[in-house]
Amino acid sequence: MLQKKSILIIVVSVLLSGSPARAQYDEMGIVIGGSNYKGELSNHLFNTDFLHFAAGGFFRHNWDRHWAWKLAINYGKVSGDDAKSNDGFQLDRNLSFHSTILEVSPQIEFNFFPYETGSYQYPVTPYVFTGFSVFKFNPKADFGDETVELQPLGTEGQGFDGKKKYRRFSFALPIGGGIKISAGKIGIGIEVGARKTFTDYLDDVSTVYPDPVALRSNNGNLAVALSDRSFSSRDTLMVLTGIKGKQRGNSFDKDWYLFGGITLYFRVGSILRDICEPFKRRRYF
Repeated sequence: MLQKKSILIIVVSVLLSGSPARAQYDEMGIVIGGSNYKGELSNHLFNTDFLHFAAGGFFRHNWDRHWAWKLAINYGKVSGDDAKSNDGFQLDRNLSFHSTILEVSPQIEFNFFPYETGSYQYPVTPYVFTGFSVFKFNPKADFGDETVELQPLGTEGQGFDGKKKYRRFSFALPIGGGIKISAGKIGIGIEVGARKTFTDYLDDVSTVYPDPVALRSNNGNLAVALSDRSFSSRDTLMVLTGIKGKQRGNSFDKDWYLFGGITLYFRVGSILRDICEPFKRRRYF
């Protein structure tokens, strides 16, 4: 009797869990869209003046019709320019930068509605995601006809008096969302995600102006030229911008970047079966 009850419990458990189990599947896809930045040189996370092309790819494992984990790799560009601001302090400061970003990000997704790619019963859902990102960056500035890497110059006095240069990789916390739509054997969607970074040097601007004499002595003339690019003729606040110890950035407000675009993805097993099917039917003599 006890054995029959045990078998009945197992059967019921399998039946109850059968739907989510059948919904487990893997996907691969790409995302094509844009990237943006928020920091000292751009006050808004989405600014069309600093919108750049971005692309990436991802692998996603769906645990069931609501939960999935994803490994994403994204590549894009970010930039900022004080000259495009309406703020008087930024116009006086007159700094600019651009950098590429290469990101690797494991993420967890939650679908608000049951969803399954290739299913007519569960064809669409909005979703949210979060996770963790590791990214590489390298801020540069255009100076005359040259493009100059800023980190080696130590524009805020890094590299002497015990002040270390910042690393050109960091971590970020992504948070975002989008919509998934099943279109036959493939899926399409839209996704936008902001990244709160753990660095304030994505744009090479964080603290205060260094002593220009010490900076020239230790890091050279180019470091001085790119540390303070203010012009007294445009000093709308009627103050000296680049003097030692004066505010250059805000180290308490870390930088952000954003990736977003159109996603296109497919079920790994389904596509592989379609590719292999003609070979299964072919006979060899």
